[in-house]
Amino acid sequence: MIQLSVLLEDKPGELANFIKLLMDNKIFIRALTVAKTSEYGLLLILVDKPEQCVDLLDENNFTLSTTEVIAVRLNDNPNALYEIPKTLGDNKINIDYFYSTLIKEEALLILRIEDQIIEEALNTLKEKGFTIVEK
Repeated sequence: MIQLSVLLEDKPGELANFIKLLMDNKIFIRALTVAKTSEYGLLLILVDKPEQCVDLLDENNFTLSTTEVIAVRLNDNPNALYEIPKTLGDNKINIDYFYSTLIKEEALLILRIEDQIIEEALNTLKEKGFTIVEK
């Protein structure tokens, strides 16, 4: 799954304007986390149409990059937040970062794994019965 990392000016209304731009262009947000850097807001975002979103943001002069991430369905498993990192750790796969989201009653854990071993991480999670969201 493709995650977009977008820098926004750190001032009131910027996040709302950003979300409205996506809404006006019928791009659905599946996951969103926001952090503050020294000068900017950093958005990590998953959308239903990543290629269209990248084009839209480029056209509107946003600073962005894309990253491959893994989205795992938690499937109402109360232990998943432990079991997923444990499974990867037991297989010597390091997690760079993760965050969770709940959209339309579907809980997801979004994981960033080094590009060189992302396929290994995907296969490991699938073998252990975790449900991966492909798009």
